[in-house]
Amino acid sequence: MREVVDNMTTEQAVSLIPTQNSIIRAFLDRRSLTMEDVAYLINPSENHQHDPFLLKGVGKWIDILHSLKGQPIAIIPDYDADGVLSGTLARVGLFLFGFGDVYLYPPKTCDGYGLSKKSVDNVLKAQPDTMAIITTDNGSNAHDGIRYAKEKGLMVLVTDHHLADTAPCADAVVNPNGHGDNTYPFTHISGTAVIYKTLTAYARKYIDCPHVWRDFRSLVLLVGISTVSDVMPFLNENRYYVTESVRMLTHFVNEYSVDRVCGYGDTPLHQYYRGVDLLVTTLQQNGKLKYGIDVDTFGFTIGPMLNSPRRMTGDSELAFRLFQSKRADLLDEQRVLPSDELFAINEQRKAYVRSLTNALFSHVEGMQLYGKTPIDQMVFNARMNKGIAGLLSGNFTKRYGLPSIAFGVEITGIKDNQDEEDVINVDVPSGYLLTGSARSPESFDLHSFLTTIDEEHPGLIEKWGGHPQAAGISVLAENYDRFRDVFVSRFTAIMDEQLHQNQKEPETLSPFNGEYILTTDAYERLLPLGASTAPNSETVLLHGNHTVFTNQTLWEAVRFFEQLEPFGHGFPKPTFSVAIAMRDVPYIFNMGAGKQHVKLMLSNGLSVIHWNGAELFSRFEPVETDAQGNPAPDHRVFVVTGTLSINRFNGDESLQLIAEDVSELKM
Repeated sequence: MREVVDNMTTEQAVSLIPTQNSIIRAFLDRRSLTMEDVAYLINPSENHQHDPFLLKGVGKWIDILHSLKGQPIAIIPDYDADGVLSGTLARVGLFLFGFGDVYLYPPKTCDGYGLSKKSVDNVLKAQPDTMAIITTDNGSNAHDGIRYAKEKGLMVLVTDHHLADTAPCADAVVNPNGHGDNTYPFTHISGTAVIYKTLTAYARKYIDCPHVWRDFRSLVLLVGISTVSDVMPFLNENRYYVTESVRMLTHFVNEYSVDRVCGYGDTPLHQYYRGVDLLVTTLQQNGKLKYGIDVDTFGFTIGPMLNSPRRMTGDSELAFRLFQSKRADLLDEQRVLPSDELFAINEQRKAYVRSLTNALFSHVEGMQLYGKTPIDQMVFNARMNKGIAGLLSGNFTKRYGLPSIAFGVEITGIKDNQDEEDVINVDVPSGYLLTGSARSPESFDLHSFLTTIDEEHPGLIEKWGGHPQAAGISVLAENYDRFRDVFVSRFTAIMDEQLHQNQKEPETLSPFNGEYILTTDAYERLLPLGASTAPNSETVLLHGNHTVFTNQTLWEAVRFFEQLEPFGHGFPKPTFSVAIAMRDVPYIFNMGAGKQHVKLMLSNGLSVIHWNGAELFSRFEPVETDAQGNPAPDHRVFVVTGTLSINRFNGDESLQLIAEDVSELKM
């Protein structure tokens, strides 16, 4: 558990580093971390934020905004979690700065992405006298929508963080990843961070009121949640946003009371506070906060809850309503709180995705019997809610380590149990526009890859946009097969070229792909048999008399790694590989209400946990029997790679390896 130390100096941070520890020394060397880097990693502060006036166009943007004070303004956000959070931040921030209760439009997926003609019409229908539109987490590529808004006589102020090759025709644009913007020193910030920094610039120029600044800074909570949910790197100023958000939400939990929730008024600021407290209420009631708050609370609970309505229904209104509920709503005993609705629909979403994922993996691995490798199946379609496509693509990428695109074929209704023949790679009629989501490993630049395909095959892709590791894409059904073939063949060519450059054949690659290898007895027995190991991995003694309990170097390193949390995208937690011989495993059992998790207790004291790994580990169940029909001795060996953490329970501490990758070792 990370200890928060305020105002730590570089010297104090250095004093925490056991520099003689070989594991820690290898970690620092591999990441080229200086003592100053470690000081910031351990104790990031608001002083590490970059000057918002370094954002290109921010001066013009805030001056136009100031000229609109007193005029009807509308906000059009994206419909994902970053959009919900950035739109909420814009609404509350503008209220604090004297713009009144600005209209926040809750977008639907049927509107099209971001600022579209349909969303403009819907805004004008809800607020006919609108004079200007502010976008959050979108707009840089909304050329048609912006032109349409301008034709309607509206001013358009864009804030965004998506890559853009051309500048939109908006009145002002703030986007660190926008066309021609190379002025901002750290571009990997969320859409919520962009609007926060833009409004910070406004406040610095036009606001001179300490209590307004205090209230405005409370919105950092939204920035931190968005940084995690939108998978921004945990580096640079993002570390301040994330760690400060963890601290803020922890404070909300510690100070929570029913009287406080009921005592809020109905201003946008109080509605925001009420929304956070309602979220805390729901999470506590469902046991999601019993181990405290960390980045996983944002990434695996809050972010998915905010995303779940648009994934399951195509409508994001419920997520926005969480931060717009009124005092009277709490007095209506028949009314379900938006936080409870979000939790329930997210539970439905998890079951739905689990069913689809099982069907997908069954299909992919079944097709291997016909010579189709996972590479051949990186592009697929599925009969599902289109909002689920990104999750299905992400699960494919996590399982097979490959980029992937999942195209959704819209359905009516939801089935808990999917049959792969009914779901995966269904026939789609000509003229149907397939919309999908793409994901890729951190080592693969998806944006550059799709850019090349789009340039070399004009007209093959209808529309696309996104980031290096995530993108949205649309392809006509009649072009689907050709697009899939182009995608797979180009990826295969890149891999062949890399293998040639490295002069390395696939069979020489090691299953020990962690930064460190825990040298168990099984590992020692494998070496004379020719098992290949990763050339850059450090070894940690855990065989013979070297157990988890006696290896103080390992314990010291894991405690140090705790001080460097949060780990995440761009700053991954160090990984450890361990060879496990099934005959050396005294205990293996399933956990969870659905027995979906697996825990192995090794004889050296290490426990290995694979969340949602029951189906995966079932592939290693012994199938041989002796003459009497009893299970034969289990001689299988497999390699698990994951991250180490300390499990604390009833005052006791133990090390556990959280599995991320499992492979059977073929000898």
